[in-house]
Amino acid sequence: MPKTALTCISTKLKSDPTVRSLKGRPMSRFVALVLAALVALAPASAASSGDAAYSALAHRYFYEGFALRPVDATGAGVHGYDDRLGSFGAADFAAHLQRDRDYLRELDGIDPATLSPEVALDRQLLQNSLNDDLLIDGTMERWRHDPDRYVGIASGGIFGLASRAFAPAPKRLGYVIARELAIAGLLAQAEANLTSVDAITAKLADADALGAADFLRQDVPLAFAGVGDVATRARFKRSTQVAVAAVRAYAAWLGRGPMKHPRGTFAIGAANYSARLKYEESLEMPLDKYLAVGEAALAGTRAQFIATARLIDPKKSPEAVVASLQLKHATASGLLGAAEHDLIALRSFIKKQHLLTLPADADIMVEDTPAFERQTSFASMDAPGPLETVATKAFFNVTPVDPKWSAEQQSQFLGFLNDDNLPIIAAHEVYPGHYVNYTIDKHLHLSLTRMLLGSSSFAEGWAHYDEQMMVDAGLGGGDPRVRLAQLSLALLRECRFVVGVREHTQGMTVAQATEFFMKNGFMSREPASHEALRGTQDPTYGYYTLGKLEILKLRRDLRAKWGAGYSLQRFHDTLLAHGDPPIPLLRPMLLGNSDDGAVL
Repeated sequence: MPKTALTCISTKLKSDPTVRSLKGRPMSRFVALVLAALVALAPASAASSGDAAYSALAHRYFYEGFALRPVDATGAGVHGYDDRLGSFGAADFAAHLQRDRDYLRELDGIDPATLSPEVALDRQLLQNSLNDDLLIDGTMERWRHDPDRYVGIASGGIFGLASRAFAPAPKRLGYVIARELAIAGLLAQAEANLTSVDAITAKLADADALGAADFLRQDVPLAFAGVGDVATRARFKRSTQVAVAAVRAYAAWLGRGPMKHPRGTFAIGAANYSARLKYEESLEMPLDKYLAVGEAALAGTRAQFIATARLIDPKKSPEAVVASLQLKHATASGLLGAAEHDLIALRSFIKKQHLLTLPADADIMVEDTPAFERQTSFASMDAPGPLETVATKAFFNVTPVDPKWSAEQQSQFLGFLNDDNLPIIAAHEVYPGHYVNYTIDKHLHLSLTRMLLGSSSFAEGWAHYDEQMMVDAGLGGGDPRVRLAQLSLALLRECRFVVGVREHTQGMTVAQATEFFMKNGFMSREPASHEALRGTQDPTYGYYTLGKLEILKLRRDLRAKWGAGYSLQRFHDTLLAHGDPPIPLLRPMLLGNSDDGAVL
């Protein structure tokens, strides 16, 4: 797919610390064993007496946070601050960290023994979220070393206004104008904040800044084409010029400073890596053991991948077999229809096999990816924020072929969305992956904490687990080509698991990581290099595999506990009934005395 305006923006929008409060983004977690002990020891008469106190504290914390972080508010579906970006100077970060410490003290004043089990879980989620903030913005001071963070706030703030019709287009355009005019001030704060930036992070930030400038110049006007009267369109044109100039000036500053005189390293080190796993995924495990888990998973999947490729064609290399499968795909005009067909088939398969209980309203629409979003995605599930009350429809967006592309570019694009890959992608994104998880969450009447704090290892782990679970359950009828598509995606995620640890704790270089992806994931150089670079900025991006492995272990343990009462449907319905907390947190709640304490 041709690289254009938004390509460099997408990864940072997904991982920027300022958006960690959105459901499905990495947030801090809690220590499951402590929680289980507290719940077990709490007298029944005392439990729940502190629930109201916690709920009031959480409501105050989150809504104060929306005012301080307006881009987070927009993403969550709170629209009282859509005309602002927020302030990110050194004093603001100091105040933010003090606020974290103050709320931790307040949480310490709430006795877990006075809480019901679900609220005790919420309390620990918030505690770990605050500790995660203190780690990233306090101990690590990422706001002093990550210039891309500010680019993400600027572009994300505009993207959130353009991507969902939560208000009439003229009103949202007014917010866009206001936020565009605030970008220069935000980036001035960034320049004042940044001290040392390593060479790789500086280079990526420069590319993202140039991509953000193109996004503002090309894609945002496309999203609001023809909106507003003559005067409004003139104001929009001017605000866009001001914003583009500010972002380009920031890129030029990066070129003169951090890129020309880089300092430091992208690697966060073993102590910080372990702390992030603890706070973001509720996982406390020696790093050598954690790495060994990923290496073992990769070795097993790689062997299975090679064996499956030989079943398809024993005379070809695995790479050649994958290339041959990419030749069978829908036409450009038939791509949307193919996606719709796959969703119908997946939904029917889930019901026929009794894999889980689908809510009655779990019926997503398939649409072309909006024009201004097409540079970041092949296919994706577009869902509203958990507090959104207007633009509440979710869509499965499939990016159409651009007729301006060359024949080779069109072939490569359609080759990725081939007849074997597209159903696996649809299973991850929609049935029974992210969309089903999102729809079930809507019906759970979750607490504010559970709506806003979620675990990447749960959300992405569930969707990644579904790829394998569906094929294991018979999707594809035993066709080895379908299995190979599933294994190919598993290899990618397992390579991420290993590379994340090695890049940040063992000195692995980007060049070495690129070769690792090529050798172990059977990838070509360009996507392998992209994955290696992503790892420098997203240390724990092994959460796909982590979550999948944790779910598989929990499934085995619940099967042993339930005996004849076990079924996949019961397991999946039980797993999805609590929001998206880390699996180590759910284990003691679901297993009780049967929990062996081993999450992997």
